[in-house]
Amino acid sequence: MNYAHLYQWIGFAWLAAGVAPALLRGGWPERSSAAAMIVAWFGSGLVQNTSQFFGPQVGITLIDLMLLTLLVTIALVSDRWWPMWAAAFHGLGVMLHLAVLLDEKVMGRAYFIAGTVFSFLTVLALFLGSIQRRRVSALSPPDAASPLT
Repeated sequence: MNYAHLYQWIGFAWLAAGVAPALLRGGWPERSSAAAMIVAWFGSGLVQNTSQFFGPQVGITLIDLMLLTLLVTIALVSDRWWPMWAAAFHGLGVMLHLAVLLDEKVMGRAYFIAGTVFSFLTVLALFLGSIQRRRVSALSPPDAASPLT
């Protein structure tokens, strides 16, 4: 377990701020995505290869693939717009993992920075979707005919 770096705690603060509205006010898509993102953050710290800081991270790639599968599933079955964006941003992060695993010439610093940006954008999509959900639900009564809202 390696949570000794400042960037990890900044990432956790971003994650906590992003998932808080989802956990407090969101529906099942927001809550399940938020819980999965929290589990993925802790799991990534557990499987991180600390001897290869900027190199390929097979364990984190597998965790990110599982999270991507969940986000795509939520995007397909829910009536929300934000899971599509979250899945797209997270998919870019997974593609970046795969590029580094397949080609060692991809710069480690670019891998680290781009992966962080894609991760932040994934959480931002959840945050904006949760805020939008709260605003819509406050303005209109729930529709009894739609079980997904």
